[in-house]
Amino acid sequence: MFDRWPDEFSPSLRRVLDPPMPVVVDLGQAIPTHRAKFGTGGVPLRVSSGGLRLTGTVPGVLYAWARAWDGVWLGLCEFTVHTGNDRGQLDMRQWCPEHSLTPSPAKANNDYRDRSDSRRGR
Repeated sequence: MFDRWPDEFSPSLRRVLDPPMPVVVDLGQAIPTHRAKFGTGGVPLRVSSGGLRLTGTVPGVLYAWARAWDGVWLGLCEFTVHTGNDRGQLDMRQWCPEHSLTPSPAKANNDYRDRSDSRRGR
């Protein structure tokens, strides 16, 4: 995953989680969008029902952390996004900003805090 990114710093600016960790992804924070305006009536019904619903939270799996140039931590996550009418879904794997991720309710908060502190070199 990080083959083309030399590890030149201590503490490291990246970390692979082994095993991966369950998280909750806030879609509005992970994939911010601006509501489109089509015509005078807003978004057509076919778009709002068949398009991806990027609001709310979904369960996900966190595989790695990487630090961006501005200091923000990004988490590599897998999660599923559903359409507005729940008839379709799209599996996604993408880098999400740290503030869009929280520990899964199935994991103890202390476990998440320990892992996040160690990725920051604390």
